[in-house]
Amino acid sequence: MHATLIAGVAALLAFSMVYPFLPGRYDELAVPLSTMAQVFGVVGLALVPGGVLWLIVPRYGFPLALLATAIGTGVALVLALFATLSVGNAFGVLTLAIWISVLVRLAPRLKDLRRAGDRRFSPAPFYLVLLPTLAFGSQLALAVPATRWSRDRAMANAGELIADIEQYRTRHGSYPPALQAQHADYVPDVIGVEQYFYAPRGESYNLAFEQPRFLLDRFGTREWVVYNPRGEHRLYSHAARLLSSPDLGGSGQGWYASGETGHVYWRYFWFD
Repeated sequence: MHATLIAGVAALLAFSMVYPFLPGRYDELAVPLSTMAQVFGVVGLALVPGGVLWLIVPRYGFPLALLATAIGTGVALVLALFATLSVGNAFGVLTLAIWISVLVRLAPRLKDLRRAGDRRFSPAPFYLVLLPTLAFGSQLALAVPATRWSRDRAMANAGELIADIEQYRTRHGSYPPALQAQHADYVPDVIGVEQYFYAPRGESYNLAFEQPRFLLDRFGTREWVVYNPRGEHRLYSHAARLLSSPDLGGSGQGWYASGETGHVYWRYFWFD
């Protein structure tokens, strides 16, 4: 039963991580939930040494359980911080409330463990060792293929929009001045990609979307993928810089690195 439960939770964590990269309608909670699952896979590794020691020396189960509870509280606080930063205060408070409810349910089990000593088998150390390890390994294995696949899908799904923009130019002699509307109509069909952003530029234009990324894939980096039919890609980190210097070039736009995507006229840009 415990092996099945561990496998199920590990699979749920892995699915949460990859969820923003899957095809489907945009879900604004997809990236925050993925980030929190990945954060658990990193900071949760602090639980592993205590779990291993518990397996080796089971007679120290009770003090090691207390240590794991304290470390788990620290992990929960980190998760609540990420929940607050990615969604808002309410989500952070909800995360803490869930952990408090877990602590309430754990209290009787800790008392039972103290009374039983080493005479009773406890599956807890297997959870402490396996869940963070599997979560950490999942994000290492999934980061590159999931990111590449979802980026390629969003770029491919922009084909209809690009074709319609070019048809507009053929009919009217110039590219549309704006495409801001209540309904976007053209969707990336990637759960973690909200929409395409269009901005005319002289005799050309830029079409961009923000690509979700894995936590450990250049930590703190935000990636934007940009299409420009003339190779005059522009994407800026701050609107204020556009007002003061409207024609910033190169890294003056705010990105620290860029590169080819493997698709003609598309480039990626990394912002910190």
